[in-house]
Amino acid sequence: MMRSRARWATAGLAVTALTGLTACSSTGASAGPAEAEGPVTIEIWGWNAETGEQIVDAFNEAQDDVEVKYVLQASNVATQTNFQNAMEAGSGVPCLVQGFAPLTTMVVNGWAQDITEQVEGSADLYNEGALAAAQVDGRYYGLPSGSDGQFYIVNQKTFDKYDVEVPTTWDEFVDAGRELKPHGVDITNLAGEDPSSLMNLAQQAGAEWFAIDGDQWVVNFTDDGTLAAADVFQQLIDEDLVSNQTYMDKPALLKYFDSGKMASVTTQWWSLGGYQVGFTDSAGDWSAHPIPQFADAAAPVTPGRTAPSFVPEGCEEPDAVMAYTDWLTTPEAVEAGRNAETGAIGFPTQIQDPAPYVEEVIPKDFFADEKAAGEEIVAAQETVIGKFELGPNYDAWFPELQDQWGKAVAGKITLEEAMTAVEEFVASDLESKGISYTVAE
Repeated sequence: MMRSRARWATAGLAVTALTGLTACSSTGASAGPAEAEGPVTIEIWGWNAETGEQIVDAFNEAQDDVEVKYVLQASNVATQTNFQNAMEAGSGVPCLVQGFAPLTTMVVNGWAQDITEQVEGSADLYNEGALAAAQVDGRYYGLPSGSDGQFYIVNQKTFDKYDVEVPTTWDEFVDAGRELKPHGVDITNLAGEDPSSLMNLAQQAGAEWFAIDGDQWVVNFTDDGTLAAADVFQQLIDEDLVSNQTYMDKPALLKYFDSGKMASVTTQWWSLGGYQVGFTDSAGDWSAHPIPQFADAAAPVTPGRTAPSFVPEGCEEPDAVMAYTDWLTTPEAVEAGRNAETGAIGFPTQIQDPAPYVEEVIPKDFFADEKAAGEEIVAAQETVIGKFELGPNYDAWFPELQDQWGKAVAGKITLEEAMTAVEEFVASDLESKGISYTVAE
């Protein structure tokens, strides 16, 4: 049975109501087809202070059809504020904005335009996860953006010391925690303020917290996938098999991870540099493996999601934006993004085969087998899900999820009770905003 409520609202659902959207100004997107000879000029916004401008400079040098102006924003939050102001004013709107919130926020607020035609013309450049992340209700409103596939790293020295097998399923993961606990070792860490572990596992289990059904949202925070994910963590919490080190004290967290008393963690490629710096005692003890799977999974899948960049409504040059986005998949673009100070590159997680670049992101002397670690990072990208719908009111419900997760991690409530409370909060919030929805029962 489903309960239907309210009306389908099309603006002001996640951030602020916007009306009277107009074309991009001359300071941002082109106001129309260029009559004079010369390249199409577009403005893009992002907060990559290290390499954003040098990537754009390389693109402008590489071709003569599109001229890109990079406008550096102070942060994710500053981008959101400045973008809202530009949209409300109807001027100064760029043609490409780095994603600062879930794509559905952009669509429902009327901010992101449908660029299905442009993306479909270049789809063969991108992997399935990147394409999935760029869609809302089967249409492309985002640009294909890499979702960082999760993989699993273990302190191999600790596992070997206590003769524990590296788990390949989540049931085995819990069992490994039980084997390690008598030795004073936690299988992993669950920070009370960070529910991302639950979101990742729910995504992997096939949960669908939000779906679009015609002119309404379908809300379901207690579906089978979510409860399967919650059950894994509930066992870990109930049996005291995990630590609860906070991410708000990063030095203490890394010191604990480095101690050998924390046996494993799921991670992404971009976290490895911090681990390399923080794990001084356990350097060389770590090995990379596929993330554990649910025992009944039909095929291996990897959690991973992103907030893709988008083309704002009013921009009249989406083809030029797509030309720039496609160029970012090339070896020249990857090289252009090399940090002049550190020598690091951004791993191109959106492309079909990132294997040629993986060696660049493997920290030296961290893994016992660097080649094998690279293979696992690439394999994670091949099966990354990319899509996990976060609904029209993410800014409202995510703090509630944090609060409920914290209570559950502390043992005050169960995770099923926590997710029921979040679902009730979402329903109440959508009701108050006049957004049409149903709650699956």
